[in-house]
Amino acid sequence: MTERELYEYALIEMNKVEAPSLILEDFNYFINKAVQQYINKVYNRYDINQQSSDDLRVLKATVTLTPDKTEAVGKVAGVNKFVYTVDLPDDYMHILNCIVEYEVKKPYKCYAEGDHVDFAARRLTADMASGIIHNVYMRPEYKRPYFYINNINNSDYNSINKYPTTAITGNNTYNQELTNSVKTEDSRLANASKVRMELRFGNDDAVFEPVIVYVDYIKAPMFIRLTQEEIRSVEDTTRPLEFPDYACYEIVNELVKLLMENASDPRLQSNYTVNQTIADPTAVPQSQSSRDSS
Repeated sequence: MTERELYEYALIEMNKVEAPSLILEDFNYFINKAVQQYINKVYNRYDINQQSSDDLRVLKATVTLTPDKTEAVGKVAGVNKFVYTVDLPDDYMHILNCIVEYEVKKPYKCYAEGDHVDFAARRLTADMASGIIHNVYMRPEYKRPYFYINNINNSDYNSINKYPTTAITGNNTYNQELTNSVKTEDSRLANASKVRMELRFGNDDAVFEPVIVYVDYIKAPMFIRLTQEEIRSVEDTTRPLEFPDYACYEIVNELVKLLMENASDPRLQSNYTVNQTIADPTAVPQSQSSRDSS
């Protein structure tokens, strides 16, 4: 399915093929919003079944990063003298998993010097961070590392100041650069600043030193931008969407709901019921729950 087909299918759903009242710039806004809503819905049920994994398979990416050793900042400094950090890719949206590869610096237990060993890192939340400080069963260790998304805002590290002022003020020059770049295949605008991820595994890296971090993540979707020339053209020269066709139809459903709500269309009340094709995987059918209780 191409970008123009997506536009035409939305008009069909809205019964406005002959007299479209949809301004093209409005379409460009609502379609990108619809894609984001679709991704958010699928991510909330990701890996529940094979379909939920397939829905976002085109956005799943893996990156290999080299961590840098930095001094711990803030309250962490009272517990960890240092942390290892990596900057996630610019197209990063949501992390799926993280694996830390260590290099053994000297013989230890069953490990020989020079060995490489992998351990899966756990996600560290803000409320967990204070609870595991003195918990011997959960505190960070080489075999129990944690990853934590944490941007440090101070005079030494300010992610906003690392970028041109035009990116913050909305200067037309910067906006034009974004507009000119959105048609390229590598244009995925996800973050205005670098996403900093910390690795916390205790205060001792004399034996196990992290050398590589493997991150699986959901990347940002391609920005969709349809022009008047592409609409008026006889041949469809617009870019195909990166999602499989069955997922594109679900995006059409999200788009139509947004358009109906914006136009105060009375069919909005019945649209969701008619176009719901994927059942909630977390919901238990009534017949199943009856059998389980009997």
